[in-house]
Amino acid sequence: MTRTDDAGIPTWAGKALADHVRPHKRNLVLALQALCRHLRPDQETKQAGKTLTQAKAARRLHCCESVLSRGLSGQSMPSPVLIEALHREASLDAGGEHMVGVTLDALRLLHKKAEAERHRLGNEESAAEIDALSEQLRTAEAECATLRQEIEALTPLREEVSDLRAAVEDLKATRAGLQGRLAVRQEAAIPPPVPRRRGDRRRMRRDVSAVRNLAAQVSELDTEGRAEIALRLLRRSSTEVLNPLETAGLLLLLRQQQQDELADNLIHVYGRDQADRDVLHVALTLHEQGSPSDAGAVLQAALE
Repeated sequence: MTRTDDAGIPTWAGKALADHVRPHKRNLVLALQALCRHLRPDQETKQAGKTLTQAKAARRLHCCESVLSRGLSGQSMPSPVLIEALHREASLDAGGEHMVGVTLDALRLLHKKAEAERHRLGNEESAAEIDALSEQLRTAEAECATLRQEIEALTPLREEVSDLRAAVEDLKATRAGLQGRLAVRQEAAIPPPVPRRRGDRRRMRRDVSAVRNLAAQVSELDTEGRAEIALRLLRRSSTEVLNPLETAGLLLLLRQQQQDELADNLIHVYGRDQADRDVLHVALTLHEQGSPSDAGAVLQAALE
């Protein structure tokens, strides 16, 4: 948790400066510290009763936390990019440049004087080399910070893609097995043991067995709070893998498992995206299996 002083200001925004920090550089650093006091925490941090941390401030300024810390303590010369970013963010939070007490031009002048002071008191050639190396270091640190953020953003997407691919492969394997058994049955010309009748639940149970694995997978994803992935898996499966009879069986299974929201979403996307013939087939099967409300819903979705 970020500590604050008696006025409620984070201690990282009021670092004590060492005696060896030169006057013009000191003036620049103190002006930057004053700007940091205008930065406000985001809504989530406010609700938690916390102040803005130095790490979150650095992310807003698109720099590493160590760069911001060294610049506010006088250990290194703040770059023009950091100065401009800090002035912009502070002005936004404070309600305008006139509210922060210093203009960007004034900050640039302070930075120019601090740079001249450093060159005047030290060896100019060595200082230039140090500056170049320092700038390269700051650039590398900024690039590292950006790469870390990009990697963090890509990690969940990679996991989702991996889960979807695995689920689709499982469904394809299940469908291939079912098609193989159906082909053997057709070659042998074996009639079904019980003729299909309107509302025949024995036939429906055989159809449902082809999608039980899918129903279990989407239920598990929804339980884990990954409903969006579950819905994408349902949409892709109903389009590329399942036939209308299997889709109807999947809807009934979802209702039995009390996955009503997933069932409603599947009805909507199926009725909207599929051919009229397939929609009618699904609606007829649902009606035969005692689910007229879902049959009507998938027809209504096709009309929208």
